[in-house]
Amino acid sequence: MVRLLIVFFLYMLSNIAYAQSISSAGSPYVQNYTKSQYKAGNQNWSIAQGKDGIIYAANNNGLVAFDGAYWNLYPLSNRNFARSVAVAPNGNIYIGGKEEFGYFAKQQGKLKYHNLSRLVDPEVLENDEIWKILFVDDRVIFQSFSKCYIYKDNKVELQYGQGQPFLFAHQVGNSRWIERIPAGLEKWSGKTFSSLQSQLSNVMSILPFDEQQFLVGTAKQGLYLLSADGNAQLWKPESTINNLLREAQLNNGLKIDENTFAFGTIKNGIFIINKAGQLLQHIHKRNGLQNNTVLSMTLDRQGNIWAGLDNGIDRIEVNSPFYYYRDIFGEIGTVYAIKVFQGKIYLGTNQGLFYSNWTDGTNLQSLKLAFIPGSQGQVWTLDLFNGQLICGHNDGTFLVRGNTISRISNWTGGWSNVQLPGQPQLFLQGNYTGLALFENNGSWYLKQKYQEPKTAVISVYPRNDNQFWVVFNNSIQLVEFAGNYQSFKTLKTFSFSKDFPQIQRITAATVQQNVIFATDKGIFIYDSVLSRFKPYEELNSTLGSFARSKKIIPLNANNYMFAHEGHFAEVTLQNNQIRVDSSSFNSLQDIVMKNYEVIEPVGDKLLFGLDNGIAFYDLKKKQVQKPSQPIIIGLQEISNASDTLHYLDKPNAIPYDQNNIRIQFASPWYSNTAVKYQSLLEGSQTEWSVPTEIPYIDFTNLHTGNYSFKVRVITANGLISDTATLAFQILPPWYLQWPALLLYVLLTVIAFIFARKLITEKIKRDKLEIRNKLQLRQQELLRKESEQNEKKLMELKNEQLTVELEAKNRELANAATNIVYKNELLNNLHEELLNVKDRDGKKLSQDQLQKVNKLIDNARSDERDWDLFEKSFNESHENFFKKLKTDYPSLSPNDLKLCAYLRLNMSSKDMASLMNISTRGIEIRRYRLRKKFDLPTEKNLSEFLLEL
Repeated sequence: MVRLLIVFFLYMLSNIAYAQSISSAGSPYVQNYTKSQYKAGNQNWSIAQGKDGIIYAANNNGLVAFDGAYWNLYPLSNRNFARSVAVAPNGNIYIGGKEEFGYFAKQQGKLKYHNLSRLVDPEVLENDEIWKILFVDDRVIFQSFSKCYIYKDNKVELQYGQGQPFLFAHQVGNSRWIERIPAGLEKWSGKTFSSLQSQLSNVMSILPFDEQQFLVGTAKQGLYLLSADGNAQLWKPESTINNLLREAQLNNGLKIDENTFAFGTIKNGIFIINKAGQLLQHIHKRNGLQNNTVLSMTLDRQGNIWAGLDNGIDRIEVNSPFYYYRDIFGEIGTVYAIKVFQGKIYLGTNQGLFYSNWTDGTNLQSLKLAFIPGSQGQVWTLDLFNGQLICGHNDGTFLVRGNTISRISNWTGGWSNVQLPGQPQLFLQGNYTGLALFENNGSWYLKQKYQEPKTAVISVYPRNDNQFWVVFNNSIQLVEFAGNYQSFKTLKTFSFSKDFPQIQRITAATVQQNVIFATDKGIFIYDSVLSRFKPYEELNSTLGSFARSKKIIPLNANNYMFAHEGHFAEVTLQNNQIRVDSSSFNSLQDIVMKNYEVIEPVGDKLLFGLDNGIAFYDLKKKQVQKPSQPIIIGLQEISNASDTLHYLDKPNAIPYDQNNIRIQFASPWYSNTAVKYQSLLEGSQTEWSVPTEIPYIDFTNLHTGNYSFKVRVITANGLISDTATLAFQILPPWYLQWPALLLYVLLTVIAFIFARKLITEKIKRDKLEIRNKLQLRQQELLRKESEQNEKKLMELKNEQLTVELEAKNRELANAATNIVYKNELLNNLHEELLNVKDRDGKKLSQDQLQKVNKLIDNARSDERDWDLFEKSFNESHENFFKKLKTDYPSLSPNDLKLCAYLRLNMSSKDMASLMNISTRGIEIRRYRLRKKFDLPTEKNLSEFLLEL
């Protein structure tokens, strides 16, 4: 049992080592961060990762920090450059620079600097630069070239090199070394120095090699193995790696895993080697680095390298399943076909056919692609038939042997080649002009070019031994060959526009022994009974957009690669379940040729054709590590975006007038494809937001209350991090807070008392007002009763006056009648007198009549009758004459008389008698009177006078 456990343990260790091994095929992805991005100086002398995953770099301008979304710069007190940075076990970030050292600690979400060099006399620090920072028990050692500053309990002690300057200090676990010049590398307890058996100088790196030995990197002498007893010997003297490191001038080192080491150099980038001394990777400016001078390196939690350069910061994905070979000079073009064959890899591109040596296994060499003469032009396919490599080319079909090619057909455009089932010595080709048959009799040759069809054949796919699907630009045919394949006949023709839902293309493939047809409208299968195509609903509903794939490549019986519009997915069909993994291949987006995707399985790797090279994907090295929990940076008031409000270390109380906020967050999970964030604001939202790459979210017009903000990270391959939470509170507006509420209560009490007093007084006023109203109402009733009585009295008086007026009018009429009668009597008397005769029968003489006539005339003109009439008329019609004289001063006395007679509605005859004039005279006077009154023709004069 013990032996079995040991074997199992060793097996697991070997699997872990293999899973962490660095590929040497191609180069890892290198992500460049330029000084324009991190907005600081060129040089980054030291680099480290914090406990929270944040990357820190000692830069010429201070401490640079990167949390995956935001870059921040924290200058030192003296604004000088920083040379070293190290993260303590408690999470504090210690930093050293020119004439200064100290540490940054997080407070309320921000880094706050604590200057420790103030504990030292400035004259002691003059011209000193801190190059190394070590943590020894409860002490922090800041090492410069002249002395060491040992910080403990807020005190700094000094240690000198006993008259010798220092180079660099090194620490591996509990072992510490420091190099004094010229004494060389020595064991260092922190106070005393112990010489080693072997003298080593210019030591730039010491890494753990195994339990008893250390790998020492020197600047110009190469690598040494240092034993625990202090004995050192040159490591792998027979390997070329030492010469490479000497020439490049080793500057720092890093242990990646138990089997792999990385060394940064001054002149030639980074060299990654294994314990056998083999060079696995050489990363330099031509394959990704911004600069060949590597000043510092660190390994992040994801197993990838961060390099501080002489100009910039780079992240190198050595632990990624993807490695790349990029044609940075455009020498090979876009890759359309890949094939590994007989120790070589062949790339068919739009510029021709290229090859390089290929060694399978863990020690793969870097590619050095060479052009095969005579292959210039577009390469469409590379196929292996009977141990021979066939190249379908724009100019024909070629047989590839090593680094040469020979033409076997002049028919252009070998788009599709398929070996005949049961006839391995034959393969069928679809090309620009139709179908061709090739045969192998020791070497492949063109056996037959069929007369039909005479149009381009996009692809050919077998249905059985004799029947094949032949795809054209706008249709697909099922054809059947004769037994000797000398001829064929068309069994069925299906139009893209009539027999399908208006498809544009079709690709046949075999999935779990079933032939399927992938189109731009989904996957179809052929129903032999009904002789028609129908949608494959189960696959279409599960695959999503990959149901429209143009290429389907089998990996094994259950796994397939699907390609659609530059996107890739690994599809697993097993136990009646379908799993689709597309996120693992997101990094290939935008770097492949859409609709001409190239996927070539080679052992446990996949090769992908790129726009400018190829990508290697290790199927056994899928990323399954859970991403780090995101960091919530803090809150920012949107209306005052220049001021970030951090509330991470205390209860978050946000004033109501700042309820438009932005919450910033970041993920210390570093990848060449951006992570996505999902957030949820409990108290306002009920569902997680749609994943987005934006590392912040805005909330506006938040109501008063308590909130809990949650955010999580989703990586490109779909892994979800733990949730980070930030609780905060939106305070009520000032008018709803307790001082205001207390004031409201006080004001309410005062208002109540005041209102009560007002109400009491109002009740009193209302009672008085009611009493007054009652009195007024009584008075009003009495007044109305009095008025009614007066009105009745007035009515009685008016009736009486009316009666009296009528009586007076009758009297006036009677008086006028009497006057008229009198005047008529006098007239009659006058006339009778004219007829009177004396005794002699003679008429009376004029003298005799004159006296009598005079008496009659005097009687007629006697004004006493008029005066009596006028007096009576004025009594009946008060102020009639006065008003007429006032309104019409031009009226004569006779006019006034006429007006009075007219008001009494007397006839013209009576008026003529009264006025002792003729009736015609009355009419004339009436006419003149109308003129004086300026009456219109239609207005009656008598009515006018009655209205006065």
